[in-house]
Amino acid sequence: CHPLTALDDHSRFALQLAASSADPKAALGRVEREVERVTTLVGELLQVTRAEGDPESRNTCTVDLPEFLRRVVEDARIEAEAQDVELKLQVPERLTWSGDPELLHRAIDNVLRNAIRYSPSGTAVTLTARREGSQVLVGIRDHGPGVPPEQLDSIFQPFYRVEEDRGRRNGDAGVGLGLAIARRAVRAHHGEIRARNADPGLLVEVALPC
Repeated sequence: CHPLTALDDHSRFALQLAASSADPKAALGRVEREVERVTTLVGELLQVTRAEGDPESRNTCTVDLPEFLRRVVEDARIEAEAQDVELKLQVPERLTWSGDPELLHRAIDNVLRNAIRYSPSGTAVTLTARREGSQVLVGIRDHGPGVPPEQLDSIFQPFYRVEEDRGRRNGDAGVGLGLAIARRAVRAHHGEIRARNADPGLLVEVALPC
């Protein structure tokens, strides 16, 4: 699927929802939020692309991961509350990592918001972090529908969606860019990102070299 075609399909679907909605004002508000989200994702994509092309442009420093992850959770809390999803953070008191905090924020934030998007009302999304050998592992687990096993790697491809109507139950089809940006940001640090079904839900784990 060509990127412009995917974005055009997403825009047309959002406008169709607004036109057929019983509450056009609320529907148009949702369209506006989606446009803002797409604009943010395009900006993030450009930032990651620059970092890949010019590694020296990265703002590398020592990151206090517990504090960093608390900020990521707080940034996503309004979206979680709107979905009636609880956010849980389970991290040690002390854990540091050296890298570009802005790129890491793009990665973790996109994974977290994707988990919120597909979480049923009344469930929780849990974010964990730990050191394991020469790596730091950050996990985001939801209690949503999960992903067919043969598609677990494909969800990190640009504009990939597991099911055309998977996000449409809430009037939100998604654009399939968030997880692709997350993988590129992680790989820019020579790390890996992977997903597996947690029965129920999906666990996405980011592995970063220390």
